[in-house]
Amino acid sequence: MWWKRGFIILLSLNILVFVGGLIVLDTFPSQSSSSVKNMQSTQDDSKTAAVQVVIGQDAINSYLAYELTQEADVQKIMSYAHIQFASTWNCDLGVKLLDKVVPFHLVFVPDVENGNLNLQVQSASMGEVPVPNSLLFLLLKHLQWPNWINLDANHQTIQLNFTERPQQPFGVRILNYSSTTQQLTLQVMMSPSAIAQGTTAH
Repeated sequence: MWWKRGFIILLSLNILVFVGGLIVLDTFPSQSSSSVKNMQSTQDDSKTAAVQVVIGQDAINSYLAYELTQEADVQKIMSYAHIQFASTWNCDLGVKLLDKVVPFHLVFVPDVENGNLNLQVQSASMGEVPVPNSLLFLLLKHLQWPNWINLDANHQTIQLNFTERPQQPFGVRILNYSSTTQQLTLQVMMSPSAIAQGTTAH
């Protein structure tokens, strides 16, 4: 009858292990406990999702159209914007001056620096009339630019400081521009909570 005794002993051990597992499991915090909620909220607040994106001029023009509908500080100075990529950037802007929308055609030399984008003006025209760069910057400095856009008249450069731009609902860093492929490489950063809100909104 040794096998019956062995079976009883083995069954008793299994029961003890099962009960012990339940006791240990009961010591873990529940899903609704404050410690779990605090950890979840801390993770949401401190982490962001970062995605590297390589895009062309069509995506940039879509982004500009979005900015003009969503960003009130950009709307104050600009009615429209369109960019064509090449070794230089050809840009058509509708600038708001004295309650008028004045068309400008600008040719920029792009330069990426520390996540930001510097656009050096190579030439400018207002309508069909050429405008000296010195006169252009004299006009532009009277506009109410957002605090993340700076004018460097000495170097005839418009500085787009994306790292100083508000990071909600997303942040942008410029990584590179290739005149060969005519593509811009960006890093887009968004918090998980903003992603969840965007998903539920749709």
